[in-house]
Amino acid sequence: MSKIPKLPTISKENRFGQFNNRPISRTIANGLSDVDKKNLITNHTRPLRNGPPVSAAAPRIKRSATAPSSTTILNNVTKVEKRSTVAPKIPPYDFKARFNDLLEKHKKMKSEFTDLKDKHLEVSDEYEKIKETFQSCSNERDILKANLSVKTLEYDEIKVNFDVMKTENEDLQRKTKLLEEVTFSLKQKSFELDQVQTDLNSLRRRHSSLQEEAEALRVLTDQLKKKCIEYDKLKLDFTEAQENIIKYKTDSEALQNILASMYKEQRDLRNAIQDLKGNIRVYCRIRPPLSIEITKPLFNLNVVDACSIEVEKIELLNSARKTKPQLFTFDGIFTPHASQEDVFAEVSSMVQSALDGYNVCIFAYGQTGSGKTYTMEGGCGTEQYGIIPRAFNMIFTCMEDLKRMGWELTIKASFLEIYNEVIYDLLNSSKDQENHEIKMVNSKGGDVYVSNLKEEEVKSSHEFIRLMIFAQRNRQTAATLNNERSSRSHSVAQIKIAAINEKRKEKYTSNLNLVDLAGSESGKTTQRMDETKHINRSLSELSKVILSLQTNQMHIPYRNSKLTHLLMPSLGGNSKTLMLVNINQFDECFSETLNSLRFATKVNNCRVVKAKKNLCMVDT
Repeated sequence: MSKIPKLPTISKENRFGQFNNRPISRTIANGLSDVDKKNLITNHTRPLRNGPPVSAAAPRIKRSATAPSSTTILNNVTKVEKRSTVAPKIPPYDFKARFNDLLEKHKKMKSEFTDLKDKHLEVSDEYEKIKETFQSCSNERDILKANLSVKTLEYDEIKVNFDVMKTENEDLQRKTKLLEEVTFSLKQKSFELDQVQTDLNSLRRRHSSLQEEAEALRVLTDQLKKKCIEYDKLKLDFTEAQENIIKYKTDSEALQNILASMYKEQRDLRNAIQDLKGNIRVYCRIRPPLSIEITKPLFNLNVVDACSIEVEKIELLNSARKTKPQLFTFDGIFTPHASQEDVFAEVSSMVQSALDGYNVCIFAYGQTGSGKTYTMEGGCGTEQYGIIPRAFNMIFTCMEDLKRMGWELTIKASFLEIYNEVIYDLLNSSKDQENHEIKMVNSKGGDVYVSNLKEEEVKSSHEFIRLMIFAQRNRQTAATLNNERSSRSHSVAQIKIAAINEKRKEKYTSNLNLVDLAGSESGKTTQRMDETKHINRSLSELSKVILSLQTNQMHIPYRNSKLTHLLMPSLGGNSKTLMLVNINQFDECFSETLNSLRFATKVNNCRVVKAKKNLCMVDT
């Protein structure tokens, strides 16, 4: 790096004094070349001939990050002189003018010198800074060189160590490979040794087991000799047992035939007794008042005997005035103390007839709130079960006895309701159901069926209870003045029984219809007039049918309502029918109770054709 030269100093003979209180130690002449000095003297001594001299403007020295060289400074001074404006030439004789001109030039040169000096100071400062930077860089370079030499020595040492370790690593790899080969061979030998040891142990166990088996065989040989003797004896006993089995089998078949004949006679006797009682039987059940109904006034109801009741009403205004007692006689009376089990004990014979192959219909009739639904369906718990669930339990209990006698039974169940003279399938919860029509099974018989009705095959009483609960949820109910949850439709539970006996080549089918009629109610006391009109109309048509049957009329108006049309086989066809008329003892229900009892009396007086068993032979 070149050093910046100092500015030229001014000699003593050319010193003009001090300017700006600063001593001038350098002159411009020392910084000029010989040619520039000669031109300067010539311009100041030579007179103007060709016009005023042109003086060139002093050039501006640019600042640079690096220190300018001496050659650069001289060139800049030359440019300043060339750019100065050329003054007009002064005659040689005019010394004063020439002196003034020299003074002016001196002032200009002095100002230019001052500027150059300031710039020189700035450049010197920059030079010092660069010098310091250079010095720091030199120090860092020396440090880096020292570090490089140290690292070079370390590198050489590491390289030597690496070569040594590489050699050792190669030796170790060779030794490791050799050890792996030895280890693998040792493992193979160890595995072979284990196999040999295992085979030896198994052979020892086999040898010991064979010894034990040989000993056991010797013992068994002795036992077999004894067994052979026993076998000969057992063979004789077996021959004798076979003869006894054939004899017992013959006796068993004879006993089964006797049992079948006894079952048939029992069935015939049971149904003969029912025929003597009548194909239409009527029972009356009196509902006890609930705890919230104890304060209600009651009319006089007297149970004369097991089959007769007597009712009368006392006028409150005139206690001495009494209505004439009215006597009603039925096949049986269930007092308020009778339980659900007592009721079913009388009804079970009809369920047994259905198992014997007869069509059976059981229906409950009475005023709303008289306990019909409770009688037919019951409440919660097995003790509160009504006729419908108890009948199904009885059917599945008897199925086991029938299976032992060679009968195979198939049970199918369906539930429907007649609401406002429209039939609804209670096993179908959808609102948009297909039309259900009552149709004849065939043109000769009097049996009917309902079209598009869903039937479910039932294999246990629990499945039937589940179906019954599902049907109960879909049934139409509403609150009335006499009952908080009154049935507003006629509900029918149909149970179809199909039985076949392959040994005896017999089969039969029977229908068990369990009907819960809607409650009759006076139009003056109801809030649902349309439903009441349809219910009372269907019950009125039922009364007309009973009256026609009682008077032996030629035309029976079964088709006047869906209820009578559906009950046609039960009322006047091949069926056994049981009616339960339900009444209560409240004074406010006296008129409806009389109507129910009178209707039940009409039904009890009907005489229909004797029911026939639906039995036929199996085609071979």
